[in-house]
Amino acid sequence: MSEELFFHLPDTLRNWPWHRCINPFYEECKKESEEWCEAFSPKAQKAFNLCNFNLLASLGYPLLNKDGCRIACDLMNLFFVIDEHSDVADNDTVRCQMDCVMDALRNPHKLRPEGEWIGGEITRS
Repeated sequence: MSEELFFHLPDTLRNWPWHRCINPFYEECKKESEEWCEAFSPKAQKAFNLCNFNLLASLGYPLLNKDGCRIACDLMNLFFVIDEHSDVADNDTVRCQMDCVMDALRNPHKLRPEGEWIGGEITRS
């Protein structure tokens, strides 16, 4: 005889005392950032876009101008690309990925090498 376990998660937002603000450029920047950040297979890209890290960035930085909102969206997407790719890689591969990211940050005008992990070009751009 098996017993079912139930967990009740409280609605923590029911009595949230602060007004939620979203960046007014959210929709525009979301569209642009999604078009910019193509780093997965079509199926994985669809799942990635459903996560909507642009919404997180736009809620976290509601007062930024359009350029700032776009940068926040791109950066949040980049963090997830790095996280997703490094989760399934071994230590040596992750080290190479992070070297690509750091090199792209330090040298944004340098063309990325042929065959390099896609995160290097995403970071550079």
